[in-house]
Amino acid sequence: MTDTDRLIEQLAARATPVRRLASPGRRTLLWLALAAAILVLIVAGTGLRPGQLEALAEPAAAAEWLASVLIGVLAAYAAFQISVPGRPAAWAWLPLPALALWLAGLGWGCLRDYSRLGAEAFAFDADSATCAWEIALVSLPLGLAMLLMVRHAGAVRPAPTALLATLSAAALSAAGVSLIHDGESMPMVLLWHAGTVAVLSLLSLAFGRHLFAWIGHARR
Repeated sequence: MTDTDRLIEQLAARATPVRRLASPGRRTLLWLALAAAILVLIVAGTGLRPGQLEALAEPAAAAEWLASVLIGVLAAYAAFQISVPGRPAAWAWLPLPALALWLAGLGWGCLRDYSRLGAEAFAFDADSATCAWEIALVSLPLGLAMLLMVRHAGAVRPAPTALLATLSAAALSAAGVSLIHDGESMPMVLLWHAGTVAVLSLLSLAFGRHLFAWIGHARR
């Protein structure tokens, strides 16, 4: 027996079965359960903002909030799809309609505030910037959990996977933070909520490969 045959036998004897990844749908549900638990704890600790339930009873406000949640769900599912080799990259476009609906809802809210308050509706409120920090802080554990669940994507599609993972975490965080913040005009919500989601997502797109390399599963 040659050394090559002996090496093959040794490797075969030590080989362990490869554990298949769970389906994208199952992993999405698992991650959403984690995200829901974190957001419920935050809302339970701070309480809903006064009048939030009445505000969500309005169709426009409800549609805007649900669109934010839908972005989180669809972006997570898309991230789990494109992180698997051989899956179509077109899955990355899945959250786009929900994103357009969310931005349209925010834009409609800005026009509604302007018709009611005039130019005062666009007055800059620096105090409302705290919601941007809260969205970023809540997004951090959610985004890290997602990146760990798709860490094998470092050798497949690191940048778009990181973008979708962060978009999902940031959108759900924005939906959660909107339940506890009070006194924000829609222009400030557009600036801080949509702006924070955009900045975090673009940073992940730019540094996606480095993120996966930091986790340890990306190789040039």
